[in-house]
Amino acid sequence: MTPTTSTYSLTLTAQQADYLLRLVTIAELALGEHNRTGWLPTGHGAATLMRTHLQAIRGAVSLEHPLRDLATWLRKASGS
Repeated sequence: MTPTTSTYSLTLTAQQADYLLRLVTIAELALGEHNRTGWLPTGHGAATLMRTHLQAIRGAVSLEHPLRDLATWLRKASGS
């Protein structure tokens, strides 16, 4: 995927941002386990779906910095 200069604005409440970061964390844990052991989920169609997602993210632009910024904002918004 080629990086572009276009952006997308998404307005989130603190609760929505927290939920989004938790979903991303769960996904990162699953990907880490896959990379470490080759694990794939066993639900009907879940392994195929995960393989599709793995292929898609291999060439994707990293979200590490934007998500780190979101986590920083969330910590400040929640006062911790």
